[in-house]
Amino acid sequence: MLLAQLISTVRAPAGAEPISSLRARRDAARARHAQLASQVDLLRASDAQLEAAVRSLAKDVQVQAASVDAARAALHAAGVAVDAADARLSETKSRIGALREQVVQRAVAEYQEPATNFSEFVASRNLDDASRRRQLLAEVNNRSLDVLDQLHAARDDLTVQQAELDRARALASDRRRESEARLADLAAALAAKDRVESALRARIAVFQAETDSVAAEEADLSSLIRARQTAVYVFPGVSVSVDGKVSGAGLIWPASGPITSPFGPRWGGFHPGIDIGAPYGAPLRAAKAGKVIFSGRMSGYGNVVVVDHGGGFSTLYAHQSSVVASDGADVAQGQLIGYCGATGNATGPHLHFETRVNGTPQDPMRFLP
Repeated sequence: MLLAQLISTVRAPAGAEPISSLRARRDAARARHAQLASQVDLLRASDAQLEAAVRSLAKDVQVQAASVDAARAALHAAGVAVDAADARLSETKSRIGALREQVVQRAVAEYQEPATNFSEFVASRNLDDASRRRQLLAEVNNRSLDVLDQLHAARDDLTVQQAELDRARALASDRRRESEARLADLAAALAAKDRVESALRARIAVFQAETDSVAAEEADLSSLIRARQTAVYVFPGVSVSVDGKVSGAGLIWPASGPITSPFGPRWGGFHPGIDIGAPYGAPLRAAKAGKVIFSGRMSGYGNVVVVDHGGGFSTLYAHQSSVVASDGADVAQGQLIGYCGATGNATGPHLHFETRVNGTPQDPMRFLP
């Protein structure tokens, strides 16, 4: 114990936090991260959040597996200690039995073939039988003192060893419960990891299917936008921002929710817009005043609306559960154009929002407030 304290003192600079405390804090932080990761919203979490959750849960599985291994090793050691204590106790019981047998044999031998002075005592008629037996036992005890001492010592050993066995069995029981608890923790960690990992795999698969179908449609979509857009668009009314926030490019957010997937290359494909995690049926609004140049269905996008804002700039709203804005309609900024859904290639309800310049996708974050 003293050596361990000295080692800890040498390793930890003055005023430094003890290593055991640092480990406890680290383990507590890991457990909190794993708990948060297991509770992540699989639909509204961003791609990066899902990937981080999988990494955190995978680490938690590794730690829980190591804890299971340690608990099993401790349980095995406790079992070995129980077996050893049981063996010592059995040996002591056997030794006590043998010593008792020696005492009995000596008593019988003294009774049957006593020594000369003992024979005179046995032949005496002056004492009653009870006194004779007491004197006989005293004589046997005196002559068998070494055996009796061994018997007493063995009985003391038996008491100590029985207590040791009881403690070893109690420790083994505690270790067994600990091992079972660690196994349960591991099972829970594996289940959480599998759930989030399955959601991530599903999202990747849908994303790849979407990017493949969008890539196949990209040429036609770009041509359609360039063919229908106008050099200048003047809205014949008043544009209104729902929340009062308008970017320098004149855009508002088309939906409320977190960005679940950013613009750009990802998972072997290219994401030509951003995904906004709005709930199913949430209203989708025009980011800027313009004319609807497409309202209908495209395979990867599902129900989609494309709005031309003039000057080669257009916006696209995909995966709608249903569209409101009709083809050719003029829409004000903030006007309802449809409702959030999961049509086309989508793992759950969200708005896929694009900004295009001369038909080519650009990062929407450059234009949004």
